[in-house]
Amino acid sequence: MRRPGVVAAMVVLLAGVAIGTAPTTSSAAAPATVVRSEVAFTVTNPLDPGQQHTVRGTLVRPEGCTSSVLLAEHGLSYSRYAWDFPLNPATYSMAEGLAERGHALLAIDELGYGASDHPNGYTLTVQAYAAMTDEIVQQLRRGSYFSPAGTVPAFAHVGLIGHSAGSEIVELAAGGFRDADALIVTGYEHTPTGVSQDWLAREWIPGDNTRAAQSDYEYFETDPRTRAADMYTAAGADPDVIARDNRLANLTPSGEIYSIGLQPSRSVIGGITAPLLVILAADDAIFPPAGADAEMSLFASATDKTLYIVPGTGHVLTLHRSAPTTTAMVASWLENHEAVMPRC
Repeated sequence: MRRPGVVAAMVVLLAGVAIGTAPTTSSAAAPATVVRSEVAFTVTNPLDPGQQHTVRGTLVRPEGCTSSVLLAEHGLSYSRYAWDFPLNPATYSMAEGLAERGHALLAIDELGYGASDHPNGYTLTVQAYAAMTDEIVQQLRRGSYFSPAGTVPAFAHVGLIGHSAGSEIVELAAGGFRDADALIVTGYEHTPTGVSQDWLAREWIPGDNTRAAQSDYEYFETDPRTRAADMYTAAGADPDVIARDNRLANLTPSGEIYSIGLQPSRSVIGGITAPLLVILAADDAIFPPAGADAEMSLFASATDKTLYIVPGTGHVLTLHRSAPTTTAMVASWLENHEAVMPRC
């Protein structure tokens, strides 16, 4: 039996799955000059035909970078801050950490979250988000989005990275639209051993699904105390980060709650062929890494797939003290895949 708590950022041994060692947290190259841009995308929701909506985000990149970008999708109750946290960004901003190593990341507020438009929450399903993700990917490739700062870059390569529910969305986009040059999945699984049955019975079914029937937006995880307990392992997190996270939490669209329960990405992940990185947290209360082996086997067509398990870390991997290790894992993997995601 594997003991996840002692897997020190190792890669799980599976047929067709890469094996490696934990990455370093710094690059030999001098840190790049980092440029930030507020950007906006016009999208259409297939469940809200005839209407245009605006998705807003922050593009963090090395100065002059147009080679590749990661489009980052957050989980339930979060927004772009999950990838670009305002407290101690040197530790908790994956966007900053990647940009310093030569990689661009676009952190968006998905429709219904943060500064993006907030239409009826019942129209915001994970399938709709995947379709809008495809629109954003195409705009990134064409340079047809907007920034108040002026001209926006067109990127030659676009990868997708998601956390939790955001991983469901990027899996649907990568498998359904085949528009991603690379796919990074964090904090998300599909199998019975990879999804906490206790959490489903305790919180998801009687709590979130019940509240979703009462309003088109609901508070994911009942209250701040429950949310913190499920998002974090206290021993691996800074209480100030947890408190700030809870203050920043968004209401979650009820359409997303209802549609993600069946995990529709199950129907497409077997056909994903893009290079794949999966990162799980050793102490995740929602998606425990006991299901890691079975999870990786679901990506049957991915011949280039890698799994990391981060020790001492709970569900929201980017906001634990181990966040620099998670960022370094992503950076090192990208640097080993420059053919599809070239560094600036």
